[in-house]
Amino acid sequence: MRYISLVTALFSTLGAAAQSYDSPATVAVGRDMPRGSIVAYSSPADAQTPERGASRYVRPVTDWQEQTSDSGRVLTGEFAMPFAWIDRELFLHIASAGSSYEVTVNGKRAGYVQDGATPADFDITKLAVEGKNRVSVTLFAPSVGDALLRTPETKPALGSCYVMAQPKMRVRDVTVGSSLADDGRSGVLSLGIVMKTHALNPKTTRIYYELIAPDSTKVLDGYKDLTLDMRREDTVRIMHVVPRAQMWSAQRPNLFTLIVKTRYEGRINEYVPVKVGFRTVSTDAGRLLVNGEAVDLHLKELDADAQPDELSELKNLGYNTLRLPTGRIDRELLDRCDSLGFYVIDQLPIDTRRAGLSRKRGGNPSNDPAWRDAYLDRTEQHYHAVKRHPSIVAFSLARESANGINLYESYLRLKELEPHRPVIYTEAGGEWNSDRLDL
Repeated sequence: MRYISLVTALFSTLGAAAQSYDSPATVAVGRDMPRGSIVAYSSPADAQTPERGASRYVRPVTDWQEQTSDSGRVLTGEFAMPFAWIDRELFLHIASAGSSYEVTVNGKRAGYVQDGATPADFDITKLAVEGKNRVSVTLFAPSVGDALLRTPETKPALGSCYVMAQPKMRVRDVTVGSSLADDGRSGVLSLGIVMKTHALNPKTTRIYYELIAPDSTKVLDGYKDLTLDMRREDTVRIMHVVPRAQMWSAQRPNLFTLIVKTRYEGRINEYVPVKVGFRTVSTDAGRLLVNGEAVDLHLKELDADAQPDELSELKNLGYNTLRLPTGRIDRELLDRCDSLGFYVIDQLPIDTRRAGLSRKRGGNPSNDPAWRDAYLDRTEQHYHAVKRHPSIVAFSLARESANGINLYESYLRLKELEPHRPVIYTEAGGEWNSDRLDL
């Protein structure tokens, strides 16, 4: 709730005049709530196609032009809004940027994000018009967020950028959880379909769900009716039991497909497919337990320029565990880890080694309360962006970032979000904000 209040307060300060973003506490303005990857499709056939380009509800921002300003680089592109989107909610998705950045649509400010390494969505429904629309992204260099990354990009680059249209009552997120049944021979799967309405009046939507096994057989289907009013949000929860052999592991990287569709007044509004893998993760005396069984970790540190097609070779060399570098989230690489069967130690975008190790005033940001909101924002946003990947069995809190109050609170926030997945910090120096995990 503190995070939501902060964003709401910041959004209220927006005006037509240019705004300064030089405060560490200004972490985001106008950004939508964090979530995992969601793509809306218009038909069941398209929903089973992994390419975003197959969706009539997605338009890439194209024809980018570049200019320079006193603040940094300004990239301007375009997208076309069809008439069919008039009664839908529009979200601009920016996968990454090399710095803090500000977004405008048709000359009006849509928002600001300090952490350019993590995906962000902006609700641009009131800013977009039918036909051609102009999107401008100012990549600040230098930016206040540079303090939390070791090597800020000298020429920040923009990642994937597209606009997606969803109905007024939409699938906002999908959550995945699992546990072992008491008999130890099966798994209990927990799915959460997070629905949000943008309507001002009560609205009832029927939510259909269908779970398809790796062998393409349907293992679960059904529907639930949900009524929401006044921009509310609620979660449809589904429980299912599957044999333990169908749970995800490096030896058996089983991936199911969950397809959610919504219907309002007899009309299907969207199809949302999500790849899910079900597994449990915990530790015992430093050993990693996956689905209750101890596993031996053969670790490989990945370079920042590692490519997804290199993973098959690493698998052949006997590696089963990868530690990711600090920086942008590579969804293609994570998808490949899910499907090939790698255990992944995921790295949060925090590396403040340039500031040194001092905890005194003016020293490392990790012990400076002025940076508290920035640390918590990066922690929570990054978690939600990658939480559904079954390959991620542990989080690395930071790299060479001293220690202090902000990393203590970041550790606690991760444990609030998911208590069982271990959180490590190699440079914790024996302090409590690092779980034991023998690598």
